[in-house]
Amino acid sequence: MRCALGVVACLLVAHAAAGPARVHEAAVWTAYGHDAQLTNFVPSPVLTPKTAPRLRRFWSRRLDGGIVASPLVAPGTPATVVVATEGGSVVALAASTGTELWRRALGTVAAAKCGAYGISSTGAIDLARGRVYVIGASGLLHALSLATGADAPGWPVRLIARTRYEHVWGGLRLLGERLYVPVASYCDVRDDAGVSAEGRLVAVDVDDPTHTETFDPVPGYGNLGGIWGYGGVSIEPGGGVVYTAIGNSQGSRLDTAGYGDRIVALSPDLSKVLDSNLPVTVPKTGDYDFGAAPVLFQPPGCPPLAAANNKDGDVYVWNRRKLAAGPIAAIHLGDDSTAFVAQPSWSPRTKLLYVAGAALTAPNADQPKGVVALRVRAGCRFVRAWKAITGFGNQPPPIVVGDVLLTDGGDGGDIFALDARTGRRLWRASTRRVPVGAPLVFAAGTLVAGDAKGTVYGFRVGPKR
Repeated sequence: MRCALGVVACLLVAHAAAGPARVHEAAVWTAYGHDAQLTNFVPSPVLTPKTAPRLRRFWSRRLDGGIVASPLVAPGTPATVVVATEGGSVVALAASTGTELWRRALGTVAAAKCGAYGISSTGAIDLARGRVYVIGASGLLHALSLATGADAPGWPVRLIARTRYEHVWGGLRLLGERLYVPVASYCDVRDDAGVSAEGRLVAVDVDDPTHTETFDPVPGYGNLGGIWGYGGVSIEPGGGVVYTAIGNSQGSRLDTAGYGDRIVALSPDLSKVLDSNLPVTVPKTGDYDFGAAPVLFQPPGCPPLAAANNKDGDVYVWNRRKLAAGPIAAIHLGDDSTAFVAQPSWSPRTKLLYVAGAALTAPNADQPKGVVALRVRAGCRFVRAWKAITGFGNQPPPIVVGDVLLTDGGDGGDIFALDARTGRRLWRASTRRVPVGAPLVFAAGTLVAGDAKGTVYGFRVGPKR
């Protein structure tokens, strides 16, 4: 029968008759930020403001070093949690039970004047090839089998030779056959010849890892411009533009030489800088760099936006089609007691931008920090919707699971579930004051967290009591 209402109206009627769309549980978390835009958002029919108080620790396992990198989750029977440690290990665990499936020791390095390190960078799961890519302080990039942990043929490949001075902090990101690897320093220490780390972004062809492409943010050698923080790059939907943000340069009288302290848009092959910006309010000298990649999002009524935190305490927001025009907003939420570098998270469901590590009281490292939710008003104006104290010190970006925001207390430890729309506390789990620096993940019905002493926790919604 023909519909007299018109094609669009008939489709709407048919959709309504079929009932509301079913929300599917996220089964994977394959890279930092969950998606290539780094939103840190997933839907869930299981975790809601009503069920969040029933989160229970189903398992925990102590590993060989502190956990800074975000855990990852791959589908399967069982679903697999992949965790990397500062002890240099990559460990695969069953998501439902915490049972160890395999383990690889990739080594540690004693950095010059900065302590010992293992794996700080979040890896990337390649479902098509059945691999997880990981790089640690050894400077070797590995492609490990998700099933066994063994290296794929032709791997590992060396990306870093000066392992006492250069390190990968930012998450790896896979786009097609390109794997983006951001290189930075441990702590800006020069070598005995006075040469600093060489910051750069490297794209590795995962089908031929001997082929690489490189973007050098500060022309010349050994002059920093590192790309660090939790995220390495974010990618425009459709894959046509790669975004990152750069740390300070060194070797010039200005810390902003080259693309130092800038947000940058690049072609996927890293051969062209498509656009960039250094906000005029960022000091030209001093340690006022960005952490790493911005979150990409688009609130209703706004152009496509990008947002990133800077050590000057501001959240900067740009029209990502016009970076060079400068930020459309700068919201001061941080202070100088801790590095304000973890980029915000965005929920397309609540239409709120969430910023962790915000200074909520006195500007001291041991004073409360927490999450601020920003609402977008007409004209793309950002206003505070709510705030919630969750700890102190450095805090990784929160994640948003449906209408629940999951975050941790940073240096204060503990894990929190908040109502994503109001900030009301729904649940808290103790880590016995052990700091939690690794970003949280939620997939296959499991909340996975890792703390500074190397304990991995698996939480699931328990039955009603």
